[in-house]
Amino acid sequence: MNEPRVFITNYAGHTYDGARQYGNLVALTKGYVSFGSLDRMKYNVFERILKDTEREDWLLLSGVPIISAIAAMLWFTYHGKCKMLIWDRKKPDGPYRELIIDRDNYEMMLNEIERDAA
Repeated sequence: MNEPRVFITNYAGHTYDGARQYGNLVALTKGYVSFGSLDRMKYNVFERILKDTEREDWLLLSGVPIISAIAAMLWFTYHGKCKMLIWDRKKPDGPYRELIIDRDNYEMMLNEIERDAA
């Protein structure tokens, strides 16, 4: 396996230096993304995930929330696991919180939601 990488959902010029400890930084999308065709954007994001990512890479949520939501959904569907980094300026030991969703904890969350809804 290669060294893990950190795929930034939408690189928009922010400083992402704190994420370098997780791996090499790579832009999944960059700059302005047109929302005229969400299907086209979804296809482009999935194509990058399919061709360029590995299961142990990280997804850094940045930019417009719809890009992050689509990327996380597609990433989880393709890899069965999504390791996300979320900016938190109040976190004392670093700028990012880690959120890892895999098939096991995803099923547990769904079961809890179903139980609470009943």
